[in-house]
Amino acid sequence: MSGGFSLFRSDLEHIVREAEASWPALAGGSILVTGGTGFFGMWLVEGLLWADTALGLGLHVSVLSRDGARFLAGRGRHLAGHPALTVLTGEAASFAPGGRAFTHIIHAVTESHAGHSAARHLETALGGTAHVIDIAAEHGTGAVLLTSSGAVYRHADPAQAGAHAEGPAGRADYTGFAAVYAEAKRMAETMLAAGGERHGFRGAIARCFAFSGAWLPLDGGLALGDFLRDALAGRDVAVSGDGTALRSYLYGADLVVWLLAILTRGADCRPYNVGSAEAVSIAGLAGLVAEAAGRPGRVIVHGRPAPGTAPHAYLPDVRRATEELGLRRTVGLEDSIRRSLAWYRGRA
Repeated sequence: MSGGFSLFRSDLEHIVREAEASWPALAGGSILVTGGTGFFGMWLVEGLLWADTALGLGLHVSVLSRDGARFLAGRGRHLAGHPALTVLTGEAASFAPGGRAFTHIIHAVTESHAGHSAARHLETALGGTAHVIDIAAEHGTGAVLLTSSGAVYRHADPAQAGAHAEGPAGRADYTGFAAVYAEAKRMAETMLAAGGERHGFRGAIARCFAFSGAWLPLDGGLALGDFLRDALAGRDVAVSGDGTALRSYLYGADLVVWLLAILTRGADCRPYNVGSAEAVSIAGLAGLVAEAAGRPGRVIVHGRPAPGTAPHAYLPDVRRATEELGLRRTVGLEDSIRRSLAWYRGRA
């Protein structure tokens, strides 16, 4: 880790190098990041601030937090006093943007935990998007990036060769939190498109899948986070299901590069999947974590697959991002797991 930053210096330098094509469009800009204190936000904010210093970009980054003072005293304490950073306090649907006009907005705030009510999630997702659109209109913002989700595809949308491609999505049931989360993301995409058309900013849409790296929650119900928690505690890595589900993971440093490319060069309101095309079963993922932690084979799978049932796949088709924006995954899954474990051990 580098002084004033929580991320590894090698990852910050990776972002500067791999996002080279994005920096000219951001130079001299003022960037608002909502959801700036979560996994996405910490990677984005530190990557932007590091690039600003390394390249002399003249950036200013504003970060929205529900409790700015708590953030600066806690996980963001290493950023306190940074001259290119302003921390705003408030809710996504009602925060005061301050006196600085934003050239770019990255709207990454979300209520992704099932423990939150559907009403709370809708208020955050839709009210927050509407508020960001109003701010963009008032400030003459050039581009707004919405971090949507691969959840918009839901189970009713057939995947081609097991991977979801961007396109129309079918209707699914609307009763559970997962459905509310998916529908709210869809509606936010529609709101962004309408707002951009009305107010003249470019709407950028990133449909994000699964990720690895520093700041990944270890208690948020995410499979990789749970496995890392078990490994760091010296326990057997436990798989609660049957382990057959297929997932893929993009490392945080690559995530920042992809998001900045979509923000600066993505086509107007054209969604881009963000993730890795390398599929791994959940049981296989647990095995990789155990091996990286020096405990090979120490995996417990609690469930058994139902005979004749195909594994559930949550995988992105990333050809659009690759072919149109030249994006690629540069950090492999095993390497990303090793880096994640090393980061958490370093913080401990």
